[in-house]
Amino acid sequence: MLNTKQNPGNQLKNNHMPPVCCYGFTLIELAVVISIIAIIAGLLMPSLSIAKEKAKVTKVKCELALLGAAIEMYADDHDKKLPPVRVNCNSDLADHWCQFPKELADYGYVRKGSGKGLDTAAEDPFNPRHSYKYAAPAQCLLNGSLNGNFEVWVPEDFPLNNSKNGNLFDTLDKSPVRWVIWSMGPKPNSKKSMSTYAPLLSSTWYRHTRDEGVIVRFSNKDGIIFTSP
Repeated sequence: MLNTKQNPGNQLKNNHMPPVCCYGFTLIELAVVISIIAIIAGLLMPSLSIAKEKAKVTKVKCELALLGAAIEMYADDHDKKLPPVRVNCNSDLADHWCQFPKELADYGYVRKGSGKGLDTAAEDPFNPRHSYKYAAPAQCLLNGSLNGNFEVWVPEDFPLNNSKNGNLFDTLDKSPVRWVIWSMGPKPNSKKSMSTYAPLLSSTWYRHTRDEGVIVRFSNKDGIIFTSP
């Protein structure tokens, strides 16, 4: 009589099952995988960089809108007078020209900042440790001392702003521009951003990703707000 109960060990022997083995990657296989990952990362990096730049531009435009509203509120509360424009020639503040006015922080229209040249919490995302820029035909403070009125250059074809011919205005009653605020853009030290015609000449404006130029918001004498593209 046959025994129907089989020993498990005998069953494995009878079926001739091979032992289970674990194999590692060879150096060639690892090199291939790493190369593929590097290629994919290289393809994705430009897209990620563009997305990051677009996000910053959107943030800048939103913040400029809020800061412009703060300037208008300040003017409404101060008999239509605008805060002064600051120009610094001292070595430690020379690159903080036209910094966003600290008066708006002093009176609670914006939050206070910290550090020299950043008296307001209006830091330009594209120009770290520097505030957004501000200019107006208003009082000018040179190294902290009153020095007449600041002169704003305005193209003669304002508000088209395509002409390099223009005029300087230092009083609100004559200037077609009440105030202008701007970011130095993704390339703050570029030729367009640092142009003597910036920020109101349209050819100095930032227009698309990987471009250079300033991002601008300004008001005309009638209180109509304009923004760069």
